[in-house]
Amino acid sequence: MSPHWVLSRFFPVLLCFGNGLAWANGSAEIEELIRNKQWPLAQQKLQLAIKQTAQTPATPLSPQFRFMSSQILAGQGQLSQAVQELQALIQEFPELPEPYNNLGVLLAAQGQYDAALTAFTTAIQARPNYKIALQNLGDLYSAMAQQAYLQAKNVKEGTGLLPLPAPSAVTTPTTKTQSLR
Repeated sequence: MSPHWVLSRFFPVLLCFGNGLAWANGSAEIEELIRNKQWPLAQQKLQLAIKQTAQTPATPLSPQFRFMSSQILAGQGQLSQAVQELQALIQEFPELPEPYNNLGVLLAAQGQYDAALTAFTTAIQARPNYKIALQNLGDLYSAMAQQAYLQAKNVKEGTGLLPLPAPSAVTTPTTKTQSLR
């Protein structure tokens, strides 16, 4: 075996393996930047990673790239674009629970509690032991309860309310029996 043959056979394999490791490191770096809320730098690194992994212009963006993009958009305050990115991701990959969870968070932050409830329950249906989605659902229920209590507190007693209906059964004092009206 000549050294040329060995290099021609194994070098491409090593190169591909190295690219995979580089992407894994790049992905971890982008995720760390997102966790640290370094949005502009995270977006730059993501765009660079997209360029490096794009094989052709027609190659669709990976779900992980799109998910990270939605996180960056949300972090930069571009909520409607983040919601659109997550909805598109959900259309393409309805089995993934993470986009539903993040969509629920964005919708709840906008006060769209019913839509957020649907998103969280769908995430939990996709992965029943999805702890973050379960916690977010609990937070949503707490926010909805708080909203209901505030509404009840602001309701004023008075003539604007309809009277309560008369009971359908009456108890007679002498025999303690009930008769229907």
